[in-house]
Amino acid sequence: MRPVFPRIPSSAIEMDKAPFDVVLVLPYVFSDHPSFPEGLLKRVLEADGFSVGILEQPRWHDPASFAVLGRPRLCFAIVPGPVDSLVHNYTAGGRRRREDLYQFQGNGYFPGSPPSIKSKIRPDRTVMVFANRLRQVWKNAPIVIGGIESSMRRFAHYDFHDQRIRRSILLDSRADILVSGMGEWPLLETCRALRAGREITDIDFSGITRLSRRPNDLAGAIVLPSFEEIEQDPFLLLQAQEMTLKATRAGKTVLQAHGNRFVLSRPAWRAAVSELDWIYGLPYDRKHLLSRKMTPALNMNLFSITAHRGCSGACGFCVLAAHQGSMVISRTPATILEEIGSMTRHNAWQGIVSDIGGPSADMYGKECCPAKSCLQGAACPADFSLEPYMRLLRRARIMPGVKKVFIGSGIRYEALLADPDALEEILREHCGSFLRVAPEHTETGVLKLMKKGDFEEFRRFTQLFQRINRSLRRPIQLRPYLVVGHPGESMGDVREMKKKLLHLGIKQADVQIFTPTPGTMATAMQLTGATSQGGIIPVIRDPAEARRRKYLLKEFFAS
Repeated sequence: MRPVFPRIPSSAIEMDKAPFDVVLVLPYVFSDHPSFPEGLLKRVLEADGFSVGILEQPRWHDPASFAVLGRPRLCFAIVPGPVDSLVHNYTAGGRRRREDLYQFQGNGYFPGSPPSIKSKIRPDRTVMVFANRLRQVWKNAPIVIGGIESSMRRFAHYDFHDQRIRRSILLDSRADILVSGMGEWPLLETCRALRAGREITDIDFSGITRLSRRPNDLAGAIVLPSFEEIEQDPFLLLQAQEMTLKATRAGKTVLQAHGNRFVLSRPAWRAAVSELDWIYGLPYDRKHLLSRKMTPALNMNLFSITAHRGCSGACGFCVLAAHQGSMVISRTPATILEEIGSMTRHNAWQGIVSDIGGPSADMYGKECCPAKSCLQGAACPADFSLEPYMRLLRRARIMPGVKKVFIGSGIRYEALLADPDALEEILREHCGSFLRVAPEHTETGVLKLMKKGDFEEFRRFTQLFQRINRSLRRPIQLRPYLVVGHPGESMGDVREMKKKLLHLGIKQADVQIFTPTPGTMATAMQLTGATSQGGIIPVIRDPAEARRRKYLLKEFFAS
C-alpha cells in the first residue's frame, strides 16, 4: 500500500510554520508533479520527515525577497529548472526570448514590469544570481546547487553568451556543494548528514561536486587540464570534454584545478529500479501550490509519465545523457500503470495520457552498456527490441478511464526501422497528426560529428513509414527534427540536405539552429573549430549566416 504523507507547508503565506528544514529556491512557479525537478525533490525530502519551504519567483534584484522564508535549519537548495537559464532566455542567434512556459500565461517578466532584462523572472545565470543573493542575506547558511545548469558548468566551460572560457560555477556562485546528475538521493543524503550534525564542507559521496584544497584518496581519479591551462589554450577544452565523458561513463571521480583549489566531482548517483519506483510512487498532486491556474509547462505535462531515465545515445550536442547518465533505468510496469490509475482521479482528467517516455521513449526496458553511443558503429549487443515498450503501451491503453495514450517523447527511427510491426501499431494507436523523429541532418560528415547514425538508415525508415502510412485510414505526417549550424557544416551541406529531403517527399520539419550548450563536445568544437582528433572543421561565427541556413530549409517546407 502506498504510504500517505502529511502535507508540509510550502510558501510565504504559511510563515507561521517556519523555519523549514530545507528551502527550495526556484525562478518559476512550483509544480507538484513528477515531471518537474522541484516536485520530485520536495516529495522525496518530505517522505524522510524533512519540512520543505518553497521560495518561488523571488525578485532577484531585491535581497529582501530571499529572506521571506527565513533561514532554514539545514540548507537552501537552488533548483534552476530543467534547462540552462541562458539557453532558456536566448535564441541561438542571441535574441532574448520574451516567453517562459514555466511562468503563468508564459509571461517571462514580473507582472506590471516593462520587458527589460531587470524585469525577467528567470535571470540570466540563475544559479549564480540566486546563490550570491542568498550568500548576501544569509552569510553562513549552507547552499546547495544542482540541475542541468550546475551539472554542465561544474568544470571549466565555454560560455557562448560571453564567448569566453568560464571557471566552475561552484566558484562563481559561492555555493558550498553542487549536486551533479539526478539529485534526489544526493540532496536527501546531504540533508540527512546535516541533520546528524556534519558540516556541509565534509559532505562527500556519489553525486556531489565540491571544492577542495588538498584532495586525498584519489587513486584512479581522472585529472582534467586546469582552468588556467584551458583559458590559455582553448583546444584543451576538447581534451577535457573527452576525458569527462569517458570518466562519467566509467563512473570515476574527476578532478580539475582552479588556482590553488580543486573541483572534485564524484560519480553521479544512479537510481536502482526499486528507488525509481519509490520516487515516482510518492503522492504528487499535479498542480501548483498557490493557484488553480496552470502554467503552459504544467498544462502540457499534466498527464505525462516518466517511464525511465538515462540515454545511451550520447549525441555530441545533447546534455541529457551527460546529466541523466548513459545507463537506462526503467520503472516496473506495475508502478507506471498505478500512476495512470491515480491520474484518472484528477479533477482535470479527460482520458488522455500525453506521454509515457523519457529521453528516448523506445529505450524503455533496455539493458544498455554505458561504454559508447548506441547510434554509431557496429550494432549493439544489447536487446533493442521494442517489445517491452509496446507491451507497456498496450496495457496502458486498455486501462479503465483511458481513451488515448500518446507518445510525446522522442523516439529513435532506428528502433522503428528494425520493428515494422511496432511502427504500424504506434502510427495507428499512439500518434496525433505527426510522427516526430530526429535524424538531425543528412550529411555524413556532420552526422559523424553529432555522433548520429548514417542518413541511409533514415532514408530506409522514410520508405518504410510511407509504405505503412498508405495503408492507414488516417494518414500521419512524418515530421523530422533538423539542426543547422552544427560544427562541421557548410552551406553546401544545407543545400544537399534540402535536395535529399525533397527527394524523400518530406513536407514538414522542425528546423533549429545549433545552440552551444556548456559541457558538450559540440560546444568545444564550436569554440575551437576542431575535432578531438585535431581535424579542422568549419564553424559559424555569424548568427546571420546561421539564420540564412535555417531559412533555406524553412522556405522549402513552406512552399
